[in-house]
Amino acid sequence: MKNDRIVNDLAEDGSDLYPHLKITAEFFPRVLATRRIEDDGAEYFGAFLTKSAVRILIHFLNRVFRLRSCDIRIDGSFAVPCTQFYVKRCIAPCVANICDRERYLEIGAIVRLFLANDRRQLHTAITERIVEASEQLDFETAAKWRDILIAIEAFWQNPRLQVWLDDTVDTYEQDETVAGSFIYLVSQRDRHILSRKVFQLPRGGGMSSDEALERIISSFYRFHLPREIRISFDFERRPQVTEELAQRFGRPTKIVLVRPNRQQVTAIRALKLARSESDLDFVAARSTPRQIAGELKRLFALDSLPLRIEAFDVAHISGKSFAAAWSVWENGHFPSEEFGFHISDETSEPSALAEAVGKRVTTANAAIPDILLLDGGKTQLNTVKRAFAENGITQIKLLGAVKPAGQHSSLAYFIDDGGERFEYEADNPAQNMLRLLRDAAHDLANRVHRDLRDLAHHYELAAMLPSIDESDRRRLIADVGSLQRIRDIDPDKLTKLVGAETAARISADLENAVEIGAAVPLIVPIRFVAENGDADDLRPIDSRSIGTG
Repeated sequence: MKNDRIVNDLAEDGSDLYPHLKITAEFFPRVLATRRIEDDGAEYFGAFLTKSAVRILIHFLNRVFRLRSCDIRIDGSFAVPCTQFYVKRCIAPCVANICDRERYLEIGAIVRLFLANDRRQLHTAITERIVEASEQLDFETAAKWRDILIAIEAFWQNPRLQVWLDDTVDTYEQDETVAGSFIYLVSQRDRHILSRKVFQLPRGGGMSSDEALERIISSFYRFHLPREIRISFDFERRPQVTEELAQRFGRPTKIVLVRPNRQQVTAIRALKLARSESDLDFVAARSTPRQIAGELKRLFALDSLPLRIEAFDVAHISGKSFAAAWSVWENGHFPSEEFGFHISDETSEPSALAEAVGKRVTTANAAIPDILLLDGGKTQLNTVKRAFAENGITQIKLLGAVKPAGQHSSLAYFIDDGGERFEYEADNPAQNMLRLLRDAAHDLANRVHRDLRDLAHHYELAAMLPSIDESDRRRLIADVGSLQRIRDIDPDKLTKLVGAETAARISADLENAVEIGAAVPLIVPIRFVAENGDADDLRPIDSRSIGTG
């Protein structure tokens, strides 16, 4: 039984620490980054390295294939798409007349081939779609598939973006210390070290190093297989494990016994570094929600375990156009459907923050957080504290998250409404959760502010012409050029553009239209990493080295 527990620890925590991507089992699937393999019905792909290349890969997938990245319930019934459609980061399955499920899943099938690195089948599948669309004289669709293929081929040809590991070499070595047995893994491509990893077997665990190595190799290579696996010590079932991996991946497998003095220089150097570094991926259980809540209770001297925490931030430009946003953590989850934002007419950041917090916590039937985390220091805390006093709110613990000077994405310390400081410790899972929650509110506030500034005109069009669907609105604005030209369009020209029936609906909308202010875009929370997937460091980044697609 003890051996089984250690084996499970190795399988659950050892094999899942490299980045993977998964296609969710949802009705409209998403692609999410994760380091945890779960029995959740999703399809997993990977492992992928290096971390920077993986982050570029996630950006590439979002930009080229445009599968949805939101957490909202999708059934095709939306009247207008969210802002991700207008910035060309989603194909809008939320609006059925823009993208129905059949078309969405067709794109998803191509993504599946791309992640599996099945290059021949992928090229064939896209080429067939280009030919089919061209034969039907649908040259717009043919061009879209052509652009996707061009972008994919540019990605493949970039040597910096070789994220797949089928051409790498993995080297294992062991070490015995008073603290226990350690097995070191170094992954490399040619002379370039991609990753180092440490597996720890505690003393008295009931498993020898050779038994552990067999279990690690059997469980670690679930979705990827390197060109060669080198081991510095043998294990009894090496032939059987070699054959099992060959059958799993459908190609020959090499597990080669190499004495330490015959290892390549780069591998030996990397193994020595792995021994000396203290911040590597040691096998360790994740903190449970209760453990996180317990640490927060201890750290901030709370009377009870905090089960719900909300974070708030405000974005603005030169003290104008304030957009406040909030994020939520509840009992171990980040329920993004409860994330939200508020547009404020206040004239200062603290006042806009206090207004948003006040509206949030005084809304009827709103869940009351145990901790409310503000992005800011004493000024923000005091402003919100005064607003709480005016509304008789006393049961919420207020905290501020203070950034180092000039480092807007970092965190220096927390401060409570009494002025006590709590230095930020990056290796503290409870404090790290607070940072992630603050980052989520910060990202949403910035996106709301940007989308309000740049994308409101799309929603003004929808407000002006509610009787036609979004695909017709998009074609009309493309043909006419501006909202004012639509208002002034000649009826005969309109009929020629869209047909008599649609022209009649547009004319009725224009006749009944009232003067409207700036429309508020539909902005939804987005997620590129799996919740609790230990992949929050894998947020997408752009790279100018790949084509625009």
